[in-house]
Amino acid sequence: MKSGLAGIQRLISMDGSLWALTSNGIHRLKEKKWRKIDDQEFVDLTMHHGVLHGATQEEIYRLENDRFVSIKPEDSTQIHADPVKLGPITRIALYSGTLYVLQPGKLILFDGVIAKNDFIDWGLLPSKNTKDMLSFGSRMFISTDQGLTVLRGAALTTLKGKDGLPVENTTCLEQGFNGDIWIGTTKGAVRMLDNDWHYFGADHWLPGDNVHNIAVGDNVVYIATDGGMGIIRYEPYTLRKKADYYQRHIEEWGHKRLGFFHTLKMKGEEWIRSITDNDGGHSATYLAAMCYKYAVTGDESDRQEAVESFKAMLWLDRITPIDGLIARSIWSTTTDKDEKDRTGSGGFQAKWYPTPDGKWYWKGDTSSDEVTAAFYSASLFHDLVAEGKEKEIAKDATLIFTSGFLANAKNGKEIAELAGVEYPVKVNPVKADGVLNNGKYEKIINGLYLEGTPVLTNSKSLLDAEVDSKVTPFFIKSNQKKGTVQIWQSDGDTSWY
Repeated sequence: MKSGLAGIQRLISMDGSLWALTSNGIHRLKEKKWRKIDDQEFVDLTMHHGVLHGATQEEIYRLENDRFVSIKPEDSTQIHADPVKLGPITRIALYSGTLYVLQPGKLILFDGVIAKNDFIDWGLLPSKNTKDMLSFGSRMFISTDQGLTVLRGAALTTLKGKDGLPVENTTCLEQGFNGDIWIGTTKGAVRMLDNDWHYFGADHWLPGDNVHNIAVGDNVVYIATDGGMGIIRYEPYTLRKKADYYQRHIEEWGHKRLGFFHTLKMKGEEWIRSITDNDGGHSATYLAAMCYKYAVTGDESDRQEAVESFKAMLWLDRITPIDGLIARSIWSTTTDKDEKDRTGSGGFQAKWYPTPDGKWYWKGDTSSDEVTAAFYSASLFHDLVAEGKEKEIAKDATLIFTSGFLANAKNGKEIAELAGVEYPVKVNPVKADGVLNNGKYEKIINGLYLEGTPVLTNSKSLLDAEVDSKVTPFFIKSNQKKGTVQIWQSDGDTSWY
């Protein structure tokens, strides 16, 4: 519907009609047509004793037979030496059966006869920059640039950040749909509940930060920002419905690639998949989710999602020249639009290695959290999804991922070169009574143990291992397996064999 109206400053739904407050008058929508009721510029509307009242910057009017009639205060010079004027008016509201007028930095009580500004018994407005006003039950709220002021009876208090208000520079107010209040700010929108605050910021929820106005419908909120209109809908969600929603989003936006799960970034005018440090970790999480989902639904399509993700996790191990040396991510020389990530673990330069055929590059310096994620997801796939030969493959993969924390001394230099760290790697010994018994303690083992990371050698915990006093403290001889193994790390990240 074309409105034909110019200079619309506010839209207000009240008294069964939609009102447009414009720079050249106030209009009411009736039978799909706008009708001008008055030529003056109105700033606000409210209901009082069942009758619509409107305010310009200087006066308050009552609607009578489709005409606005002024209700100026009586001449109170016989009562007050300096009578209070209504203007300049920014907002009006009905509170406790009485009209209240908001001026910049001032609150006026108007009983229909006399305007008063000395009715507050306790408290002050925190700022002259007052923006909006909302009557809500036994309280009236006033938005300011220094917090949200609350009038209760004749006392003023102000809610600030220390009280839970996410942003103190508030711009507008609107009553919600379930006993809540919506607050516009210069940095997003806030939903205030009885004992909680919900914050909605730009990028995640809104197209812009600075909120100019808010309108509320049946379980839906419309938020006007400097970047456009944001719409937040509330509807009941089961876990399945929520999962389906995100699965649809993943498919439509193209987060998946070659079985891996990727974040997206804008390159020019196009959203592309990022090739980053955490592709393996993100994919492991997705695999774990699909395993749990299939365990509940038994849906073959969910099983196939898990299978494809598991194949991708296997590829991270098989693309490297050593079993257990797991790649962080894989980059295609022919199809990937994103460049290889240049940053490695701890801010060091990334280490990328080409495959023999030159078609792929794999990223090294994989950290302990990536391997933990791989072990976790592979074990879930084995227990909840794998069938037939998949069981054996998943079992082997789990053993590879866990034994990946151990490096044979004879291969240590080779692995160190692949990871881009100096060999032999020095580890600061720390005391951890009861972990190792020979006076030499490895920081990485203690850290992994306290972290709950599986560190195994021949299915036995390294807690059962003894330090070989004939070699450096970096080497550990296992009671369960002949030979010497080495644990090593690079700036908090673990590399493994």
